[in-house]
Amino acid sequence: MVAGIQLHDVETVLDCRLLIAHPTEPRVLTVRQANAWALPALTPLEHHVAAVSHINLAVFRLFGLRTHIRRLVLETSERSPYRSILRVYELEVIGELARQRIERTAWAGRDVLDEMEFVPGSDRGVIEKWLEELESDYPDVGGPPWIRPGWFETASTWMQRQAAAADTPIHGVPDQHWTDASMNVLAAASEHGTILMTATGVPASGPAQDPGSSEWASRFGWTKPELIASDANRNWHLYRTDDATGV
Repeated sequence: MVAGIQLHDVETVLDCRLLIAHPTEPRVLTVRQANAWALPALTPLEHHVAAVSHINLAVFRLFGLRTHIRRLVLETSERSPYRSILRVYELEVIGELARQRIERTAWAGRDVLDEMEFVPGSDRGVIEKWLEELESDYPDVGGPPWIRPGWFETASTWMQRQAAAADTPIHGVPDQHWTDASMNVLAAASEHGTILMTATGVPASGPAQDPGSSEWASRFGWTKPELIASDANRNWHLYRTDDATGV
């Protein structure tokens, strides 16, 4: 098994559809396919719902966009005759919009939805529900901090500054490797191994937990983590590992 990839069931087909949010407007990226439009979609080998680095990497390779996954919007499962899982993730574009690497894409909002035909048709419903949520209280209330726009920029800046202060400056922008309702994990390479940042939704009253035996650390081969910085108010922790292979 490749580090970071876990096949839960070879008879399971996973379809990931992506709501890539425009950084300043209520729109999502759509892709032209034949005579219809669709949300960007992946059929990844990685089946773990919280392991997400492959999704951000695929978006960068396809569209030239750096992204941070805010949340899992939808998950459904059925079996006939094999197990089929549909997941819809919401992603935030990091930084300015890059020049997209493929044509036949469009940022779709309410003003153009009625003029677009979608295949599968369910993509239209996913977009409409997402737009309704934006027009309500989301993302101002509920959920962990990292579902809110701008969280990644603040967290990655803190990570870079703290790593530099500990004489282990990181190379480039951190990558997101793990996210669910309880934890978000960012990672970046340095000359002294991998630098990890963990964020949890509820501030801890005690010391940081040792992540060495955690599922997310072990599956990526991050061993012997050393705590080098903390922000107790936000429950952010920065670790240095002895992993010389990078991320």
